[in-house]
Amino acid sequence: MRRDLVGPDPFNGPVCRRGDQPPGRVPGGVVAVEATQRRPPAYMTLAEDPLGQVVAADWIGRFVMLGRLAARWSRAHAGSQLVVVLSVPVRDFGAVLVGCGWMTATVAPSLPPVREVLAGLPLHAPVRVVTRSKVLAVHFGGVNAAKDRARFGTDWQIDKLLAVVPLESLDTPRSQPIPEPGVISRLTGIDKDWSARLCSPPQDLALVGTLKWLEEDLTAFLGRGDEREPVANILLPAGPRAATWSTRIYPASQLDVELPPTGVRAVVLDGAAATKYLSAIQAPVVVSIMDRSIADESVPESVMSYRNMRGDPVSLEHDLRWKPPAGVEVLGFGVPL
Repeated sequence: MRRDLVGPDPFNGPVCRRGDQPPGRVPGGVVAVEATQRRPPAYMTLAEDPLGQVVAADWIGRFVMLGRLAARWSRAHAGSQLVVVLSVPVRDFGAVLVGCGWMTATVAPSLPPVREVLAGLPLHAPVRVVTRSKVLAVHFGGVNAAKDRARFGTDWQIDKLLAVVPLESLDTPRSQPIPEPGVISRLTGIDKDWSARLCSPPQDLALVGTLKWLEEDLTAFLGRGDEREPVANILLPAGPRAATWSTRIYPASQLDVELPPTGVRAVVLDGAAATKYLSAIQAPVVVSIMDRSIADESVPESVMSYRNMRGDPVSLEHDLRWKPPAGVEVLGFGVPL
């Protein structure tokens, strides 16, 4: 398992690698609980595949919660940018966990009824369609009123269309299976109006870093108890074959020529190479994840210089109500937008 899914404190949850059990553990990596002891808390879990090793730890949920609380803070502080800089032992999964928290705090869109949308669509208009089994990005081919069908590449019974929204443009038609909401989506409530979220998803999050590492992290599974949900189901990363998407993924080098667009409200900078662009980002929330295992003194110095010139202190514990996990150093400040 990549870096053993180690976060700030790998023994801060009920699962760890066999052979590395600290005192009080039993073989198999499960906490031993005496009759007089309280049961261990139900930590969130991470796994690299649906059937592989699971790690349960306090830091996983804390990183998710940071994204949720940052979203709440930004809604209450219009006109101010929240900057959170985290210094972590290793950067693995940090960006996607914060991103998951942000995405689970978004509000579902309110969409008009399908028949109302169809009545106002011009022929060949680009649309996104959610059915019971698929998400389509296609061109509208008209309505056959006699058969109560609408044409989106093929004919679809209108009663089986869950949601339809017009798109500004569409270069290539796309189709994908509908992702099912999992345990984290249900726990956070984003499974409600799931079809509306897939049809008109929030597109206000960007992850910036080493593309290969981010793509690996996006294949992970986030869960609780015995259930797991693909991280990609929550983040809906953009890609050439995606019929629907929420999260833009940028290599750090791309920020030399293209910054995230104005519609992006949260940017997670994964690593020093991405964090050096901090002062150029205009999103209401910026979270930087600095990996202490990769030495680069120049970037932390530039962050402190930016904070000293433009920032006002923000206490993550008192203002955001967020306490970092053990081993994570934090810096928070606000910048006028």
